[in-house]
Amino acid sequence: MTTCYIYTKLGTFKSPAFDEAVIGFPGDLYPVHEDIVRIVAILEDAGIPCCFVNEYALIYYGTARQPNDRVLCVPDHQHQKASNLFTMHSDILTPFRPSPMGGESILLRSFPRFKATNSTDFWVLVTASFAHIPCDSASIERSKGGLPYPSLTVYAKSLLDTQNGVDLEDLMDGMVLSEEWGERYLDLDEEIDVEWAKNQIAVYKRAGVGALFFSSLDIEPRKRRLDWQQLSRNTEARLGFKRSRALHLTRFRRIGSQDPRSRCRNNL
Repeated sequence: MTTCYIYTKLGTFKSPAFDEAVIGFPGDLYPVHEDIVRIVAILEDAGIPCCFVNEYALIYYGTARQPNDRVLCVPDHQHQKASNLFTMHSDILTPFRPSPMGGESILLRSFPRFKATNSTDFWVLVTASFAHIPCDSASIERSKGGLPYPSLTVYAKSLLDTQNGVDLEDLMDGMVLSEEWGERYLDLDEEIDVEWAKNQIAVYKRAGVGALFFSSLDIEPRKRRLDWQQLSRNTEARLGFKRSRALHLTRFRRIGSQDPRSRCRNNL
């Protein structure tokens, strides 16, 4: 495993991208699907519902996101139990420090993180309230590989309510979601969850971070429809100049392509 060093007048700098908390240890292997299923089963066998959110949920829904940690959402009242169960299974999971990569959310770094044994796979356990996901059986669907994800409508509503426009645009383009689809399924007359935004801002402030980290969160009430219309009407613009309108529906989907959930994909 190669380590990248950058030499400057101020000394030697080791790139965080090559830190063990990002890529694992020498000799670690890429995860296999059976190992992922086994780790999820630790929680489900104990009666704890869970589902993947963040990058792996977006990849499941057809985006071209770069995978990072496997962020697993569990009910708030079972979060400590879930963390304890992962810690108890020391043969396959080890508590690990947060990733040093700067792109990771400040708040995400506060949740327990685990490294899979002899694997480059890292897991983070977050609460349902943090992910703004009703983590129950009615809100979860299974991939062809048997892994749990929030249902499409649940995930879209979550991204709307948490004002996560970047991920929502990706979800729209991965699943080719139209303005009309949102009107049918997303209860657009309801308002975004400003109480969630206020709570997140309060946590940021208690952590002592600057306003830059939460400046995108608006605490003024508005209907979901406003955000959905704005983003759904920019689908063609997001194609850019590199993709032909004659061949592509969105950035991630070509004309005639299948629903990405319809096929079994490795580790999803």
